[in-house]
Amino acid sequence: MAQEKRYWWLKLPEDFFNQIEIKLLRKIAGGDTYTIIYQKMLLLSLKNGGLLYFEGFAEKFAEEISLTIDEKLENVEVTLSFLQSKNLIVELDRMTFEMQKAKIMMGSETASAERKRRQRERERENSQLENVTDSQNQRTMSHPSHVEKRREDKRREEENREDKKKEEDTDNLFDNYFQIFSEFTKGIKPQPRIDAMHRFAELSPEQRSEAITGAKNYILWYQNSGNDIKFSKNAAVFLKDMIFIDYQEIPEEQSGYDPELGF
Repeated sequence: MAQEKRYWWLKLPEDFFNQIEIKLLRKIAGGDTYTIIYQKMLLLSLKNGGLLYFEGFAEKFAEEISLTIDEKLENVEVTLSFLQSKNLIVELDRMTFEMQKAKIMMGSETASAERKRRQRERERENSQLENVTDSQNQRTMSHPSHVEKRREDKRREEENREDKKKEEDTDNLFDNYFQIFSEFTKGIKPQPRIDAMHRFAELSPEQRSEAITGAKNYILWYQNSGNDIKFSKNAAVFLKDMIFIDYQEIPEEQSGYDPELGF
């Protein structure tokens, strides 16, 4: 007897492609492929209630996923790296991954409805907390600890917002940086995105801005030098060796290129 097929419904919100994370993903070179990989992973997770398990038949999780959904390993690695940077996928432990947005993507609520619901819950909690504080203040501040706790909670919320903003700013800066090299060597030599991403994250905020300036000047200089693009530095090495420091301004000398040094 043939085994009965089982079906799962994957409900995507109508604004799926308007979500900022998906827009950023699609802007990456090959972004449409990475978006399809993300959708395949969502479909795969439905069997386990939104979870993806590392079964161990390959050496690493990315390789296992690439074999399961029949996609190239390097494309899966880039997709996973992006999803983790945007908290669309979270590693629970070495053997388990949880798709945090699986609930949204599978249609229990639209993304917009869930955001509004959470906002209403936060507003209700804040209103209740303010009422408690006002009541305590009217009792001649007999319990000042609650007021201090609320101030501390507000401070932590502000810090969390600042941390999230810094993380988003870093992601945007890196996308700008990497695109400079990707466009320059497009169709000629690949750029190691994951390695470059790690190198970029290790830089200080000031150095990240300098890296973008240096990359722009380096590419302009290289285009005018007449040298073969295949000998140019890639996005990761440019950061690793801190080459961007030497290109805060475009060098006046257009000759003297050393193929071994790459500049």
